Amino acid sequence: MKRLFSLVALAAAFALAVRFGWWALPVVAALWGGMLPSVPSPAGTAALAAASAWGVWLVIDWRADPGAFGTLAVRLGSVMNLPPVVLILITLLLAALLAWSAAALAGAMVHSLAQRSGDSR
Repeated sequence: MKRLFSLVALAAAFALAVRFGWWALPVVAALWGGMLPSVPSPAGTAALAAASAWGVWLVIDWRADPGAFGTLAVRLGSVMNLPPVVLILITLLLAALLAWSAAALAGAMVHSLAQRSGDSR
């Protein structure tokens, strides 16, 4: 239950933050990882929450104008020689990887600094 609440709250934070730009996603993930949350696999939770939030925004964009979204996906897919579905999955994977790496790196840095200072966290 704790992980589900953390996942939903973190996904909401990601969804709000990415309205400022894509760069907000690793910033929020680093803050999350740096807090050393007591959930199993905090970096994995960040990755799943980021992909979920990014997916929500993709659905909102698609619902706003399905024709434009589909046209863009088809044209970008043809430029990259990929089916549109694969292109969308790659964007979700990018969000997950950005969040996972930022959370894991920040968590490892905080943990390392805490061990050096003698903190018993």
